[in-house]
This record gives sequence, structure tokens and C-alpha cells, in this order.
Amino acid sequence: METDRLREALERAGLTEYQAAVYLGLLDKGTAPVVDVAEQAGVPTSQVYDVVRTLEDRGFVEAVERDRLHARADEPGTVLDELRSTGELLADAADEIEERWERPDPSEHRVSVVKRQRTVVENARAAIEAANVSVEFGGTAEQFTELRPALESAAGRGVVVHASINGPIADSEIGPEDLVGSPITEVRHSRSPGSFLTVVDRRQGFLSPNVHADEEYGVQVGDDLLTFLFHWSFLTCGWVPAERVHVADEDDTVYVSIEEFVRHAAVVADEGATVTVAVHGRDTDTGDPVDVRGRLVDVRLGDGNGSVTDPSYDELGGTVSIVVATESGEVEVGGWGAVGEDIEAEIVRVESITD
Repeated sequence: METDRLREALERAGLTEYQAAVYLGLLDKGTAPVVDVAEQAGVPTSQVYDVVRTLEDRGFVEAVERDRLHARADEPGTVLDELRSTGELLADAADEIEERWERPDPSEHRVSVVKRQRTVVENARAAIEAANVSVEFGGTAEQFTELRPALESAAGRGVVVHASINGPIADSEIGPEDLVGSPITEVRHSRSPGSFLTVVDRRQGFLSPNVHADEEYGVQVGDDLLTFLFHWSFLTCGWVPAERVHVADEDDTVYVSIEEFVRHAAVVADEGATVTVAVHGRDTDTGDPVDVRGRLVDVRLGDGNGSVTDPSYDELGGTVSIVVATESGEVEVGGWGAVGEDIEAEIVRVESITD
């Protein structure tokens, strides 16, 4: 490496221009009077003593008191450590800058495609940390462990969090008793592998394959209609077939999907039970948040509002709504993307079921 490049490297490692010049001069001369080194290196004699003392404090040189102040380059262990750590720091910084540059904000783009799964996971974490209503998480045990603090923090704020862990679970990742006391609303487990798939507040979706991919990639969406596709995949492929392994409150039955609520409620309602629900959603005219409570009086499926007592998810794939009798009258509540109904449901909570 040329001397100019070597001097540039030392300056990047934190040495000043004069410090780098004196140190390189001592490397070439060995032990030498500092005034001679200063003259050769182009450093003012009035400053060379302070330069040498600073280098000595950092372990770069050793001062030798004779008739005149001499110095010599110390064993380069400290220098090498600093240069190598600086190199690693700069390399890490370059990687982080590249990743942040490639990391689009899904809230500002309807669809984004990124090169790394890590970008998708980190953006999902940020979205979960800002969640207000609901989170649907699907991923490996390792990914669940990584995002668990954000999921539990969201649940602690009152966000409904449904987490589906896909694939094998080792005791080292999530032990049998590890979920006891967790505020996460419900956790399920499927032995089948699956993609990383997270839906936040129905407005942001994150997808990246965990298996069967030749190279990493991820898709992020920031649109409520497109995110519905992620939700439906999570519901039918990841959530419904999985086995429940944890629920925060056994007395709290809560749904983030009106389809899943109807799948269960239609059966008990047909058997004559009285189902009382609390619905959180949005007014379809104004988009404002709204909460209603009342008795379930009707379940409507399809354009003809037909009644099905034991609907399959195939039948629930179309238009689905429920009618709730409140103190102010009957309110029709629709599912994701509701337009003709009074309310688009985001959360349906069962308050009671009586004969």
C-alpha cells in the first residue's frame, strides 16, 4: 500500500494528519529524535511534542528521554486492533446503510419488493410496535422468539395478537412452559413449515418465504384490500389448521376476522343460544372508529343474504355480515372492506353465550 493510502487509513482510524505523519515517520526511522521526524514529516516543531505524547497515550509510540526527546514506534498490537476494529465498524456501517436504503416504508407504498428477509422482519417489528388494533403473526419459532417482545408489548397495550408458529419447535427456542403468563392473546402451533407472514392493523402486510426459495426476497403491502389477501392466507392456511398452545385469558373469546366468528357463532346461534358481542370497527360512511355492543340476531351470507347454519370457509369467502341488536337499534356489521354495511368490523369479542 502506498504511503498516502496508509496515511489515509490511519486518519480514518482516528489519527490526525500530524499524528499519522509522525507515526509513519517513526515506522521508517526506528528510534529517532522527534524534531528530526517532525522535519521529515512536515509537522511544525512547536507541535510535534504534543503529537508524540498523544500517540504514546494511545499506545502507538514509546517516548525515550535522552539529550533530546526520542521516540520509536511501539509494538503494533494496539494499532492493528484499532485498524481492524475500524475496518469492521466501517464494513458494518456500509451494510447497515445499504439495508436501510433498501428498506422502504410500507405505509408509503402499496407494494414493495425487497431483497432480504431481514428487511421484512425488521419492518414488521416496527409496524407491530406501532400497532393499535390487531396483529396476525405467522413464522418460525426463531422468528417468533425474535419478535416476541414487540408482540407482547402490543398485547400489553390492548392490541389483539394472534401468533401462529410454523414448523418444529425446540425446547431451546420455546420450552413447554415458556408461554405461561404471556399477554399474547392466543398462540397456535402447526408442525407444517410456512412463510413469514404478518398483518398489522389490516393496513400493513409482510411476507417472505422461509422454505423452498432459491434466494431471499420479501413483499410488503400498505393497502387494506391487498392486505386482506395476506390475512386470508394466514387465516385459512396458518391459523385455522394449527393447534392452540396458549391463550392469555380463557374467558376472553376474541376474533380479528368476522369470517372466523361466523364460522363458530352460526352453529351456536342456530341451536338457540343467545350470543352477546362487542364489536370494534369503523363507520363505513365516515371511517371513524366505532364500538357497539348487543345481541347477535342474524348472520347473512352472499348477495342474497342467505342463512347457513354450519358454514365452511369456502362459503365464508364471499360477502359475510352479522346483525347486532343494540340499545339504539339493529346494526349491520360487515367484514374486511365492508361498504354497504353500517360498520366494518376489526375486532369481534364474545361477551356471553346463554341458552
